Amino acid sequence: MAYSIILGMIGWSVLPDFATTYTLRFIHGQMKNPPSPRTPLYVQHYRYTFAFVVLAYLLYNLVQSSNSVPPNFYQILGVPHDVDDNGLKIAFRQFAKRYHPDKPGIGPGGAEMFMRVRDAFEALKNPVVRFAYDRFGPDVLIWQQLSTPREYLRQGLMQSSGFHIVSGLVLVFYSSIGRESPVKFWRYILYAAFLFSEIALLVSPSPSTTLSKPSILHSFFPQRVAFQHVLFLHQLFFSLSVAVSRVAPRLFPELPDQTAVELEKLHALAGMADREASMLLHTELHSVHPVTSSSERVSLSRMRPLLEPSSDVMDELSKEMENMIIETNIKKDAGPLKTLWETAVQKGHDSTIEPKLENSGKNLPSPRPSPPPRIPSNNYIRARSLSY
Repeated sequence: MAYSIILGMIGWSVLPDFATTYTLRFIHGQMKNPPSPRTPLYVQHYRYTFAFVVLAYLLYNLVQSSNSVPPNFYQILGVPHDVDDNGLKIAFRQFAKRYHPDKPGIGPGGAEMFMRVRDAFEALKNPVVRFAYDRFGPDVLIWQQLSTPREYLRQGLMQSSGFHIVSGLVLVFYSSIGRESPVKFWRYILYAAFLFSEIALLVSPSPSTTLSKPSILHSFFPQRVAFQHVLFLHQLFFSLSVAVSRVAPRLFPELPDQTAVELEKLHALAGMADREASMLLHTELHSVHPVTSSSERVSLSRMRPLLEPSSDVMDELSKEMENMIIETNIKKDAGPLKTLWETAVQKGHDSTIEPKLENSGKNLPSPRPSPPPRIPSNNYIRARSLSY
């Protein structure tokens, strides 16, 4: 069992990727305009091809698992599993005529099989042992100290729990070392589904009873008994778990959460806005602080550390803030105080503009053109003589 699991793990790790590469290469070779590698269309083709290869390999493993289940005692004798004691005796006599060790040409293998079937026939004469054999297989033949169906059932369930304990530990181990993925949830769902299916097969009545309803596995494999179905379920659980782990991330890739992306963008914009506001406020507050050297000038790329402002700066800021408060209150007032304030502001404004207009009027050019500058006659004549 362990050897087949190791081979299965190696096969699932190597064969799907290898087969997908060559299958996709063959498909693209038949196309007139195959997509280029690493393009969205190529990635889509690879996903679909990989899913097809994995499903095909899964079906192959299921067929192999079904064929690798060892035959039960009833299949060896060629009788149905609900045969009565007389039919079982007749079938064993016919088997002994064909495979008795005294017959020529049987060989060591035939003799060993005859002894094994004879021991099973002797044990299955007991209905309790037959009940346990149908559920737990040939191992019940060595449970000599048990006598009731309850004891056999308890012993069989304890022995069967080893597979599920190991499988659960392996699932927890792989879930802890791997990254977060929805596949983990579906692996646990498979584990729980197959666990309950196995328990239902083991504790349910035999399909031969009139009150019991055949299960799906009994409908597909009517010649098999419960312990063979359990072995097939173990193989099916392993194959499906690996197949889901391989094909789900490729066929349904994880898309980025749009909410998370938008929140990340908003966080980045908020950080930029906070930095810009801090830089502006930092520059505004430090503009009134005296700068003693060029190294202390405010930089827009790197803010200076907070400093204790001097008493002069605090006094100036206090006066300015008081003036701003008084000005704001006056603006809000609708009485004569507001009118006086507006008149004073207008007079102050006019007093600053009129001197500027007077000074600018003095500098205006005269409307009468000024005469050209006088040039000495000798220099003028000399210049003309030189021009000739």
